Amino acid sequence: MLPDRLSICLDENHCNNKRLIAVLEDAGIRVERHLKYFPRGTPDEEWLPFVGEKGWALLTTDKRIKYRANERKAVMDHRVRMFYFSKNEMNGQQMAAALLRALPEIRSICSRQEPPFFAAITRNGVVYLKNKLID
Repeated sequence: MLPDRLSICLDENHCNNKRLIAVLEDAGIRVERHLKYFPRGTPDEEWLPFVGEKGWALLTTDKRIKYRANERKAVMDHRVRMFYFSKNEMNGQQMAAALLRALPEIRSICSRQEPPFFAAITRNGVVYLKNKLID
């Protein structure tokens, strides 16, 4: 299950997004930054296991992880809780607003849903849990 305090790892592209960090920290969520542990350009299948083993949730805009066999396998094998913004064209402010609205459901999903899973966050902050993980 979850540790006492939810931790969310921001991927390489968003780990320095001050707006996302502020939303998470203001909500009492521990923020883990990809670049604290891995250099830029580290293949996803190399760092995804670390996120899963730590019990962190992942926040990303890279929904393609679901479709790349080696990355999907890393999510599955290492029980990653993956949340992704469903629209890549959102700017930092829009992502932060969506995340703020989504946080209650993110917490709820993390507390009731065993990993691994993929969950989409819409521009309006609605979270959709994607239950079909195996093709």
